[in-house]
Amino acid sequence: MAEGTEEQRDAIQRLSSLFVNRVDCYCVQLQRGYTRVEQSLTDDILLQHLKGEVTVGSYQLDKDSRVKWLCFDLDPERLENAKTTSEGILGVLLETERDSEGNKTPRVSPNCIVLEASRHPDPSYHIWVLFLLHVKAKVARWFGLRVLEMANVSPKTVEVFPKQEEITADRPFGNFVKLPFGFHQVERKWSRMLDFDTFEPLPLEALENKHGLSFSEKHMAKLECMQTKRNVQVTFELPTAFKPLNSAEEERGVQFLCKYWREGARNRLEMYFLGLCLKKGVSFESAKRIISQVADRTNDSEKQARLELVTYHYSNRGNVSLKGSSGIREIIQEMLMQ
Repeated sequence: MAEGTEEQRDAIQRLSSLFVNRVDCYCVQLQRGYTRVEQSLTDDILLQHLKGEVTVGSYQLDKDSRVKWLCFDLDPERLENAKTTSEGILGVLLETERDSEGNKTPRVSPNCIVLEASRHPDPSYHIWVLFLLHVKAKVARWFGLRVLEMANVSPKTVEVFPKQEEITADRPFGNFVKLPFGFHQVERKWSRMLDFDTFEPLPLEALENKHGLSFSEKHMAKLECMQTKRNVQVTFELPTAFKPLNSAEEERGVQFLCKYWREGARNRLEMYFLGLCLKKGVSFESAKRIISQVADRTNDSEKQARLELVTYHYSNRGNVSLKGSSGIREIIQEMLMQ
């Protein structure tokens, strides 16, 4: 048993049970890249990881090509606004659904998700979705790509782990991801778990509340029959020309959005509105003016992030698949039912 404080021993147990799937090998971070260590990943090594003495990468696929987590890797070098993109992915994962009796539950329990800043305070995020039982890598990858599609994010900008569907003779080790709560040996910064709403660091003890997502046998059988998504498809054809709205039309858009611009729904509402603008050929300038006015009139403290989201979606309009009026109707219906 690894030495250390009681808190560290508890953290080792949680880190191992939630994130470590293959214990016969691991990676350690060097100043340039990682090197594989074909030895057992022990509690002592995990304690060194928590202390920052070594930084460990854990191989994701076991020898049966199954995984115990899905991870979205958001790198600020590939994204204009990694935080906004993270919020969009979290919004899809945490979006509420209603059962047959009208009760609302999140699509994925918040306790099955870990938001991590891999080198805090840099906007370099990992979003982990934890599984209670091991699932086939191809199922996890399909699920991850489906979430990106629903969040209107291109897999060219956000990496989904697992990257491969199975262990092969040519690739017997598969993917690895740096474990959370370690020290980045190059950037000299610690990994921190974050609050979903504030993106502020949480204490290590918060990991005690996390557990894996379970699927029913029916859902698992259905998922395992799915064909793997190779690419996220654009589901609408873009107009060939984008035109500005007149001032009266812009004002109607502002007034409409202000009615429903509420905390917890604003991010989705903006994305769906931008989807509508793109489908209708509304110019970037008009869309940006509308969002700016809405943020001002509702005293939205995240105005700058809202405007950056407009820029992001118009700059990447060939790689996004946004809901439009259907998504706006969903939000309005939710609010009316509340």
